[in-house]
Amino acid sequence: MFDIDTYLKHIGYTGTREPTAENLRELHKKHMMTVPFDNSRNAPKGLAIWDDVDAGADVFYEALVVERRGGICHEHCGLFRAVLTEFGYDVDIISSGVRGANGEFGHDLEHMLSVVRIGDELWLADVGFAGPSFIEPVRVSQDVQSQCGFDYRVVENAPYLVLERRTRGGEWLAVYRFMLQERELTEWKAIAAGENDDPFWHWAGEMIAAGTLIYGRAYENGQLLLVGRRHLKAEDGRDETRVLAKTDEYQAAIRHILLQKA
Repeated sequence: MFDIDTYLKHIGYTGTREPTAENLRELHKKHMMTVPFDNSRNAPKGLAIWDDVDAGADVFYEALVVERRGGICHEHCGLFRAVLTEFGYDVDIISSGVRGANGEFGHDLEHMLSVVRIGDELWLADVGFAGPSFIEPVRVSQDVQSQCGFDYRVVENAPYLVLERRTRGGEWLAVYRFMLQERELTEWKAIAAGENDDPFWHWAGEMIAAGTLIYGRAYENGQLLLVGRRHLKAEDGRDETRVLAKTDEYQAAIRHILLQKA
C-alpha cells in the first residue's frame, strides 16, 4: 500500500512537506534520479499498456518503490501525483502528443503528465517521459528556463502549447505539444478497449508491439536514455549519441540506468 514516508526515504528526500516551487523541483529531480523509465514489461502489450491506467497509486507504488522496477508514463505519473497530493499541491492530469523524428506530433493522448498550480503559476511535472526532456519542473511560460546547460520554454501554437528544448548553441526543437485541459483516465481506457477509431492508434500499437525497449534515468547534472541500441547522454547542454553494438556493453548500460548491480 502507498506509503509517503517510505517513498520519500526511497528517493532520498529530506525536505519539508510544504507545497512550494522549491520542494516540487527537489521531489521531481530526486524521483527521476531514483525511479527509472523502463518499458520492457509493457513493450509487447501494444495499446493494452493502458489497461491498468487507473490501477491506482498502491499498484504503482508496489512496482516502482517496493519492487524497485522502472515504469512507463502513467505509472510514474500516477505515483507522483499521489505524492504531490499528499503534499497539498493542486495537480491535474493532462496529456501531450510527442514530436516524432519526422517533426510531426503524435496523438493528443499519446503521453500522460501533470500540471501543478502554485499560486498564479502553472508548472509541468513530468517524471515519466523517457527524454531527453527536463529533470526539474518547467513553468508554463515563454520565459527561457535553464537546466544542466539546456534551455526550455513553453510557446503558443494555437490551440496547443508547445514545450521546446534547446541544446547549447543549438536551435529550439519541440518536445511535445499539449493543452491545459484536464484529462480523465477513462479517456485512455477507451483506447485500450478499442473504442478510439483514430487510425494513428492502430499504427502506434504496431510500433509498440514491435518490442523497442526504452530505458531512461536522470542523474545530478543530466540524463541517460537507451532506445534499442541507441544510447544518449544529455549533459552540460550537449546530447551525445552512440550505438552500443556489443551485447555486454548494451547490458551494462541497462543495468546502470536501472541502478542494478552487475
